[in-house]
Amino acid sequence: MRALYSKFLQNQLSAAEIRQLLPQLAAQSEAELHAIIGEFMSREEPSVAGEEESLAKILSVIHDEHIHIPPKPTVFRKLYKKMSVAAAILLISGLGVYLYLESRKGNAAIEIAAGSNDLKPGTDRAILKLSNGLQIDLGQLGKKRQIRQDGVSISVGEDGQIVYQALEDVGSKSSLDYNTISTPRGGKFKILLPDSTQVWLNASSSLTYPTSFTHAGIRKVKLAGEAYFEVSKQLNSGGKSMEFIVSTERQEVKVLGTHFNVSAYEDEVATSTTLLEGSVLLNGKTMLRPGQQGVNNDNAITVKSVNTLDYIDWKTGDFNLKNDDFRTIMRKISRWYDVEIIYKDSAPENIKLGGWISREKNISSILNLIQKTGNVHFKLEGRRVIVSK
Repeated sequence: MRALYSKFLQNQLSAAEIRQLLPQLAAQSEAELHAIIGEFMSREEPSVAGEEESLAKILSVIHDEHIHIPPKPTVFRKLYKKMSVAAAILLISGLGVYLYLESRKGNAAIEIAAGSNDLKPGTDRAILKLSNGLQIDLGQLGKKRQIRQDGVSISVGEDGQIVYQALEDVGSKSSLDYNTISTPRGGKFKILLPDSTQVWLNASSSLTYPTSFTHAGIRKVKLAGEAYFEVSKQLNSGGKSMEFIVSTERQEVKVLGTHFNVSAYEDEVATSTTLLEGSVLLNGKTMLRPGQQGVNNDNAITVKSVNTLDYIDWKTGDFNLKNDDFRTIMRKISRWYDVEIIYKDSAPENIKLGGWISREKNISSILNLIQKTGNVHFKLEGRRVIVSK
């Protein structure tokens, strides 16, 4: 492997040799990779032109093989800056993702029924339901157009997110208004709440929230489905930090200012909260620290340490195939591409998978990748995916 890596740094590897090198690096432990990279960092580094040519070659192979490298973990940023670009890409791919499925026996493309077409991925789509019952298709609202609702301006910003802005003092209002934003299957949306908290909604999800947290006296929202939160700190009239509460069917998450992901789909057996920054309190008793995930199954919360990037793959535009079982991954595909999954009697209950793939690709790309295990067959019929052995 060291010989292959040395040739790679010198831009002397063929595409076939790069395909041979990638899984070998992915199989190494962190200590072994540090030793390998350190050995070659101590030597003369390749020229800039060599780095660019090598990087172009390996990215071409990654693209052809449907291999995706996720954003680099924070823990490796300092090391990344010290390394050549090409070497860094290899190190991070080896540590961050199992690049190849264990078996690549099946290479045939999925079956697409006559009259059916490959399906495109989801887009920014959502419905905003105002407190007065009016429903607004945010995809049709248009950027910079404003809706006024009891002293609040609602608009879609340049980056596509919905933005709330107070137009007057609503603290003396006699009633509190709640809005609900819902994404359909095959949709996602970003929201800037009245307190400047940012929320990313995944497909088939909904968020209910007050139009004014100041008037509410408490920052509390209700979530069904999945969302990623970047909570903005806010002080009350007494100068104390206001809690931000996310309420779901199984969990209540309390925070002050932090970044976290909550997955609370009705068709999943558990609700999970994954913490990236700050701290959160689950159900009033379980505290999470950064890098931890709290999973609520049958009212019991289990805390474990995780690679948080694996659980916000949807927010960064990816599918991570290595942490979920086969049926869970198929439910994610069902929501994002708005398809019905039909399992034949011969369909496997589970398949060992790995790797990442972009959510911006058509459905055939991800199904082809899974089918390469040789353990499953997919047939696309309209908006139905037939799964068999």
